Amino acid sequence: MKTLRTVFSSPLIHLLFLTTLQIVVFTHTNIAPADDHFNYQRFIESLAVGKLDFSIPGFQGASFFAVFIYLFNHSSVANILFQLFCGALLPVMAYFAASSLFRDRNSGLLFAYIIALMPFGSFIGFRGFTFPSFTFFLFLAIALRARGSVWAWLPWGISMLIKPFSVALLPLFLLWHPHRTRVMRTSDWMQCFLALLIPACYVALQYWQIGRVIVGSHMEIDQTNVFVLSKFPLNLAHGIQMLFSIHNYYFLDPAKTSAGNLVHSSPLLMFLGVFSFLYPADRWKDRKLLLALGLSFLMAYILAALLDHMDHWYMETSVLLLVLLAIPCIAEYLLLLPLLLITLHFQFLYLYLMWRGTYFPDFTLFVIPLAIDAMALLMWFVFMHPARSISSFLRQYKLL
Repeated sequence: MKTLRTVFSSPLIHLLFLTTLQIVVFTHTNIAPADDHFNYQRFIESLAVGKLDFSIPGFQGASFFAVFIYLFNHSSVANILFQLFCGALLPVMAYFAASSLFRDRNSGLLFAYIIALMPFGSFIGFRGFTFPSFTFFLFLAIALRARGSVWAWLPWGISMLIKPFSVALLPLFLLWHPHRTRVMRTSDWMQCFLALLIPACYVALQYWQIGRVIVGSHMEIDQTNVFVLSKFPLNLAHGIQMLFSIHNYYFLDPAKTSAGNLVHSSPLLMFLGVFSFLYPADRWKDRKLLLALGLSFLMAYILAALLDHMDHWYMETSVLLLVLLAIPCIAEYLLLLPLLLITLHFQFLYLYLMWRGTYFPDFTLFVIPLAIDAMALLMWFVFMHPARSISSFLRQYKLL
């Protein structure tokens, strides 16, 4: 038993386990390009012959990296291959972000397992959407920031090129730093400037080349109509409903409400994030970090609500930040883990119902939650004597 505890105390074992799980299931999932992928792929192929064509719609941040895959194998799904590479490493990057932020390996592992149990964020890559690479660079930016790196601005700027929602990390860069010196405060402003300079140059080049700014893959949306203030109150209410309910309603066109509009996370997890922020108690020793994360969540939420409509894809940044806020609370109330595991499992059913037959030829997708359940049970036996832990639980509630 002592040997097992030594083995499973290593974060490397858990990260290898999660990454292997992702890769195994990925190899049993079909690649089926759709929608935005074709715009990204056109940009990649244009870039491969030395042409920057900003008339192609889409936030092309990930395309600059996927072009190396295309140059290597001339694949028509180079964009998707890059998304899958990032998606497979999301649990590793999640560990890197949370363990650096909270300076605690267990917090990092909690976050890594939770991200592995949020499949919408990674499997959307099989369609060609760029959320896996966006999340990859978002986590990398948070991790480097938490470690006081002077290079944190680079992945942050890249993430904004992929999806602009990561601009919400501004409070984390301006209001908090792991080290408190006047020199560091000066560098904070410089990091913000350098990070924002990356998307600013992209926008300026696009405007110079085609005379307008294309917002995402929507040719009809530009800098003049990207924000719709008249829908802001409704979007705010809709966002709350999406966070705390397993159901959703695509009010832009109710006929398009599908399994993909159902919860991308756990309502319990969202509640714990809010609870952790409102009642920090002793679990948050660094209140400035708490404030910075809370303001970053709020900024991401408001930014999504200012758009024409809200859905879970636009809410991903605020959801991920709320999960980070929940980590210290989960670490304190470990008895909630079984319930949290159950509520995280529903997403796999929704994802399967959404894309069965197209992306999922069989039930291999469900290997991820089942294997993580088995690992959780194993950890309970290895680190807690079952009889002692049950009797302790019963005594706590005066049942024994």
